[in-house]
Amino acid sequence: MIHDDPPTTLPPREPPKNRSARASRCRNASRWTAFILWALSATGCHKDTALPVLGEVPKLTMTDQSGKVFTNDTLRGKVWAAAFVFTRCPSACPRVTKAMRGVQKDAAARGVALHLVSFSVDPDNDTPAVLRAYATEYQADLKTWSFVTGDVDGVRKAAEQGFKIAVDGNADPQKPSFGITHGTELVLVDQNQKIRGYYASADPESLTSLVDDAARLDDAG
Repeated sequence: MIHDDPPTTLPPREPPKNRSARASRCRNASRWTAFILWALSATGCHKDTALPVLGEVPKLTMTDQSGKVFTNDTLRGKVWAAAFVFTRCPSACPRVTKAMRGVQKDAAARGVALHLVSFSVDPDNDTPAVLRAYATEYQADLKTWSFVTGDVDGVRKAAEQGFKIAVDGNADPQKPSFGITHGTELVLVDQNQKIRGYYASADPESLTSLVDDAARLDDAG
């Protein structure tokens, strides 16, 4: 006879050190989530006022889909929008990347000078060649869209400490979302590397606002 009852033994306790690390990550994720919710609200109430300054882009030393060095100077003087994705992501990332492609088309149609940057949170897999293939799959125009990779610690530090986007977990095909969770907002950056807004990638109205705000920054120059 087959029984569906759960086992009576309890799983081994997580070592205190691991529990502490996990608790710390959860606190960080909660803190960044609260910040993003506040920032989304702030950037939605400024139609007749200046865009708020919400932070500053951290130091970047990475590599783009062409194998070229990507640093803060690469886009200095330009308005750009960033998001964090990875090519093996089975859930949110395809939606985020499609949303970015829509933003790219909208900006081009309206004559708004806006560059896009997709940072990989799975850099061990996402080499420049993999990112280049991913860009082709989503019909990205690489003249105004960069796909960027780097070392794991550098990417996560940039995401969490700089862009305030939570990232957690490690690549594991046996786990939901391939073992990696991360924020899906688009982050607007001005010509001086200041963060000026957060936009929900699943909300078409928010994405339209992103292009509107990019145009305002471009006009302000």
